[in-house]
Amino acid sequence: HIIGTDHEVTVRKGETLSRIARRELGEGMSCYIEVYNDIDSKTELKEGQVIKIPKLKWKKKRTLNN
Repeated sequence: HIIGTDHEVTVRKGETLSRIARRELGEGMSCYIEVYNDIDSKTELKEGQVIKIPKLKWKKKRTLNN
């Protein structure tokens, strides 16, 4: 769950959304940044653009009693 803004990053020349997501949140997490910033994964980022990195609250895994 997204619970707010953790921090912001400024896009460097040539950076992509997936590269920023991988660095800031981990592999496969770009969807959270897309939703939080209302941008599409195909959107070309501009140098100097500010991207908000969401603060996430992880769900606890359910355990099954055998």
